[in-house]
Amino acid sequence: MQTTAASPFRRFLVFWLGLGLLLFAGSAQAAGRVEWKDKAPKEREGGSWRLELAIYLPSAPDVAHVPMKFEFQPTAYYERSMVDGDKLIERTVPLEHRQSLIESVDVGFLDQGSGRIEKRTRFTFKVTRAHGYEAGEYKVTIKDSRNGNTVGTATTLKFMGQNEVIDRRAMVFTGEKKKKKQEKPAEEQAAEGSGSGDGSEAAAENTEQPAAEEPSADESGEPSNANEEPPAVEGKPGGCGCRVGGKPESGAPALGLLILGLVFGLRRRQRAAT
Repeated sequence: MQTTAASPFRRFLVFWLGLGLLLFAGSAQAAGRVEWKDKAPKEREGGSWRLELAIYLPSAPDVAHVPMKFEFQPTAYYERSMVDGDKLIERTVPLEHRQSLIESVDVGFLDQGSGRIEKRTRFTFKVTRAHGYEAGEYKVTIKDSRNGNTVGTATTLKFMGQNEVIDRRAMVFTGEKKKKKQEKPAEEQAAEGSGSGDGSEAAAENTEQPAAEEPSADESGEPSNANEEPPAVEGKPGGCGCRVGGKPESGAPALGLLILGLVFGLRRRQRAAT
């Protein structure tokens, strides 16, 4: 009874295991495989890494150039830091949840000699620091852009090189005392004193020179400033305004009085005669 009950279960288990193996084998065959020539390439001049690989597909593609995407996910960073004592330390820093760097390229499967499309090819390309790559470790996955299938299996590559040094030394704020000014020799002081004396004398001579004299009101006949009003005459309290002493400025008033007197005298004589 036990053998009869166990036989259907065994058959059921064998069936599903066989089906799983077939599916796995089919998917593995459809994915193909990838062989990397060097999984730890060294950095070249100009900050680049040259990658060489061979791709084997289960069958020849229908096009000569197959578009593929290479996804580089950073997993580690080669850090170089400077600590106290000017000591350089290098260590590998693990990275998590970093965005992948994607390179889209066309991989050719055309054999130039025979002119036929083959199912395998060798391909070479490079990545540079200018595109965000640094010395460290990357998990590389290759996908067929036509259908999104993964080609081969994910592989970890190590980009060997030297990244920029990070300064981790402690900062010490120690201000230096200002140096006292050194006293100059007596000869230099004397020379500077003589030089400064000449300059001061020249300046004094320039300041002592009188400015060009402007014509006065008496010489030119015009006031020096026509816009200014003449100063007000201050009156003397209690004065009569009469001139005291002195000769008359001219004889015109006296002559006029004399003529008037003669005229009146002549008119009187004429009236008396009539």
